[in-house]
Amino acid sequence: MSTINLLPEDYQQRRSQHRANVICMMLFGIVISSVGGAALVSERAGQNTRAVCERINTSYAEAAKLIDEMHHLEAKKRKMLQKAELSAALMERLPRSYVLAMVTNALPEGASLTSLKMSAAASMGGPKPRTKHARIVRQRGAAKSAARTVAVSLVLDGEAATDVQVARFIANLAKNPLTELVDLAYSRETQKKDGVVRRFRLTVRLMPNADALDGMPRRREQAAKAQEAPEVAMGGGA
Repeated sequence: MSTINLLPEDYQQRRSQHRANVICMMLFGIVISSVGGAALVSERAGQNTRAVCERINTSYAEAAKLIDEMHHLEAKKRKMLQKAELSAALMERLPRSYVLAMVTNALPEGASLTSLKMSAAASMGGPKPRTKHARIVRQRGAAKSAARTVAVSLVLDGEAATDVQVARFIANLAKNPLTELVDLAYSRETQKKDGVVRRFRLTVRLMPNADALDGMPRRREQAAKAQEAPEVAMGGGA
């Protein structure tokens, strides 16, 4: 049985077209909503990403500041440790009072000091051994071989009546077992109110890692001889 459609064809076409338009508008709305939602989600994700990047950059900047401060503190610590090691070495091995006494005892009659400057420099121990055997020997040789070497220098300014007194002063300093080098910088005549004097300057370099105890071998020998003398006298009397 066939169905008879009594509606005009124009009406049916307009109705179909209207239906198609509605469906297209709905699809367009869905697409626009999806695009807008995706854009909104992307914008929020971008904001979160930028916020995270800002926090990371801030953290990196703070960490860089902390690292710089730590390096600065480490450099200060190393300098303070070097000064402490140098001061400890000078205080323990070579007191300033002993150096002053050594210089004063070396002065001949008629000569005097006008100034004394003392400086010290620290450097690491000798060169690294090249052979395995030498490395083993050095490791067994305690920490002295790898410790810092302390070199003490003196600059002495003084006055004397003659060059002979200056020469005696140099000779007395050179005889000391703690002295490595005595150098005369200058010696010249100077007119003063009470007459003509010779002003001189000496540069004295002490032995590396000089120890005040090393400067007393003669006293030890004299003390030993003094102890042996009574025994010899008693043996002769017997």
